[in-house]
Amino acid sequence: MFHSHAFCIPMILAIGTLSSCVDTSVSAPAADMPKTFVGATRLTRASPISQDWWRAFADPELNKLIELGSAKNPEILEAQGRVGQARANVDLASANLLPTVSGGVGKARGDKYGFGTSTNSYGTASGSWLVDIFGGARAQKRAAEARFDAAVFDAAETSLNVLSSIGSTYVDLRYYQERIALARQTVENRKRNLSLMRDSQGVGQSSGLQIVQAEQLVAKADAELPSLEIQLESSIATLASLTGVPDAELRAELHDKAAQPRPRYKIGVGIPTDVIRNRPDVRRAEKNFIAAAESVGVAKAAFYPSLELSGYITPTAVVHTGHVDIWQMAANLTAPIFDGGKNKANLASAKAQLQQAQAAWQSAVLNGIAEVEKALAAYNRDGRNIAAQEKLASTSEETLRLGRVSFQLGASEFFNILDAERDYLEAQQSRAQAIRDQALHYIALCKAAAPVTQGTRARGQIADSPPTYRLGYK
Repeated sequence: MFHSHAFCIPMILAIGTLSSCVDTSVSAPAADMPKTFVGATRLTRASPISQDWWRAFADPELNKLIELGSAKNPEILEAQGRVGQARANVDLASANLLPTVSGGVGKARGDKYGFGTSTNSYGTASGSWLVDIFGGARAQKRAAEARFDAAVFDAAETSLNVLSSIGSTYVDLRYYQERIALARQTVENRKRNLSLMRDSQGVGQSSGLQIVQAEQLVAKADAELPSLEIQLESSIATLASLTGVPDAELRAELHDKAAQPRPRYKIGVGIPTDVIRNRPDVRRAEKNFIAAAESVGVAKAAFYPSLELSGYITPTAVVHTGHVDIWQMAANLTAPIFDGGKNKANLASAKAQLQQAQAAWQSAVLNGIAEVEKALAAYNRDGRNIAAQEKLASTSEETLRLGRVSFQLGASEFFNILDAERDYLEAQQSRAQAIRDQALHYIALCKAAAPVTQGTRARGQIADSPPTYRLGYK
């Protein structure tokens, strides 16, 4: 027995020297980053993007909808469930590194061997430990931790997508309410104008053709209402699905028209390297790359022997006879000899998944840069567009006022008023559209460049990538 132990110890030490054979040697991918965003240079006196970006609108209804969506949206709840599952997988991988111990007690009475009735009391304790010689289980744990972090960032991205959708849909809702109000006001104005033209027809100031044309303008304004009302109803239904609030309840809450939401201050973005790396989709891609790299190590470890230590002891007390102790200690060393190419296929699959993860990370980085640049390009022009539309609306209103005065003095025809009213309506519609665009572009920029929210970090501070796998942003 002594000689067998003397043989096992140097054999185990020799196996330990081979553990470096499964170390994962992976070149971390790198991405070329611009020194600055093109649109960022045009923003002056800009505030950084806040995690609660919607508060820039100072709109209580929007704040309430965001709060409801954060608590009740099914997509957010599903993503949080995936985080919980990933956390459990980390605990499971950690448990594989530790020995397992079990025990039990019992009592038996009978004549087992035909020598008379006896009563036995016994207990048993057993344990086993799969020694992680080559680091496969440790790599599996690190992969599980990386997948957990990826799930956390996925939940952050899901929350950002849902909340930005709530914000965008709310902007649309207020826009359609404004358009409906303008359309109804236009219908009333044109009906009043038609009545005046009919009254003036008797004294020869309006012809039959002019009356028909005025009726056509009334019908045209009236025909715009149904499509706008459909869009409004669709926005309410979308908000109901995003927030988990019943449609009827939400309809009553948002029935009254309110001003179109406008951000109260300008926002800017920081250094591209920091902005892109802090995007939740890029951080998730980082963690998926690390998990894939560790999975290569797990696949490599399957090519090498495994060592399992086990043992048990069963002390038994026999009444009027004494005690009997049964025990065993064992070391079991197994190695793959022939598996039909299974391990090679698993390794090839792990390397292919690593290649996919690298490409996914690079795609996430490039997509992030493009989204920020496009959002900045649109957002930078919104202020100028709104100023131009407001000036146009102001001058159109003044033209309409002067036209009415001129008609009352008999210096112009009534159709000049109709033309001026049509121009004023178009100017108001364009202004409403510009305000809507500014709000939507603001939300798009916040979504594109928003940092990871602290509230999503379920394990406290999320660990950065290990130095071996730190992804490069040049």
